[in-house]
Order: sequence, then C-alpha cells, then structure tokens
Amino acid sequence: MLLATVPVYVWVEPAWRALVARLAAALVLGVTLLQLREALTSGLAAAGASALDAARARQAPEPGVPHHFQDLAGDLRSALRSRRYFEQALWPRLQALSSRPLARPPLRHGRGPSLAGLRGVIADIERQP
Repeated sequence: MLLATVPVYVWVEPAWRALVARLAAALVLGVTLLQLREALTSGLAAAGASALDAARARQAPEPGVPHHFQDLAGDLRSALRSRRYFEQALWPRLQALSSRPLARPPLRHGRGPSLAGLRGVIADIERQP
C-alpha cells in the first residue's frame, strides 16, 4: 500500500495530500475489517449451533411414532393458539368422534380453549360407550 500511496502523495498538490493519506488509511482499514469479519464467521461456523439455536430447531420424530399422531399433536397446538382454528377445524372433528352432543370448553380471549378444557372434552368422549 505504501508503494502505491507515496508516489501519489508526492505527485499531488499539498492541498490534496491529506485526502490521499485518508483514502489510503480507509483502504487499509476496509481490508482489515473484511479479514476480521471472515475470521469471525469462520470461527462461529466451526463452533456449531448455539444452545438457543438447537432448542429452537424442530426435533425429528422418533421412528416408532405414527404420522397421524404427529398431525394430531400439531392440531392441538394450533387449536390452543387460535380460536378460529379450534372452532373451524378441531371442534367439528371432536364432535364427529362423539355419539352425543359435547359441552364446548370455555375459550380464552382470542385463543382456543385451555389444555385442561380440551382434556375434559376428550375425557367425555372416552367415557362414552
């Protein structure tokens, strides 16, 4: 860098010499920052995923678990979060499993019923002959 900057520094007028020195320093700083960023990203990639990233990743299902059970577990999670999903998807399915009318569990504000409410409905379905 010095071999390129010194001739330009000597050749330009004195008013432009500060600009040449600043441009050379900025170029050196930019290259240094790029190398530092590369070293940091390669170090992080070599370290693997953090515990937080590993916890957020969806775990692979066990080989013996049927996919219908996994779908049902996903439906329950969705019904607990969304009142609309509960009313339009899960509640009609639960009513179809029952031979008599079921008591609808109380809904939470903007969400589906609580897990305890769903347990009660499922227990009512299981008690039926």
